[in-house]
Amino acid sequence: MSAPARIYAGALLEAAGADAARVADELDAVAALATDSPTEWNALIAPGIVAATRKAAIDKLLADAHALTRNVLKVLVDNGRLEETAELAREFRSLVRDRESKLDVHVTSAIELSDELRAKLEKRLSDNTGKQVTLHASVDPEIIGGLVVQHGDTLVDTSLRGRLDSLKLALSRPAPRTAPSTDQ
Repeated sequence: MSAPARIYAGALLEAAGADAARVADELDAVAALATDSPTEWNALIAPGIVAATRKAAIDKLLADAHALTRNVLKVLVDNGRLEETAELAREFRSLVRDRESKLDVHVTSAIELSDELRAKLEKRLSDNTGKQVTLHASVDPEIIGGLVVQHGDTLVDTSLRGRLDSLKLALSRPAPRTAPSTDQ
């Protein structure tokens, strides 16, 4: 995450108080415009549009949104950072979940995890982190076996593919030179 996104998200979290979850949902919805409605999003961030026009569009688009959601987007407009909305939304969501002692964990496995295994993994991760874990599972047959677990900037790769790649890297390095033996 960029430093500005962290700064904006931190300030917004303090200002939002009990409304933080609502603001996070609204920011997620605005960030989704970039992929769900790229024409509308591109029209909002297009070069040459004056700030007042962008702010008016934000007010119209988010008429029912929390005032903080509209205001933070207007601050992004003023600072030429509106295209960083998705990054701000991700960072803010992360701060909100952290404050609520919740943690999103992404797990990739070679095959679909059973409901029982998902529940056990969620419980173990919750016990280890002291947070309420929400598991997001995906399947990637390329990892062959094992798991890849990621939350935030932390990545734990116990996959067979990861181990094979590490071995391949180790074997591709030149062997260290040893000094000739003087034991004669």
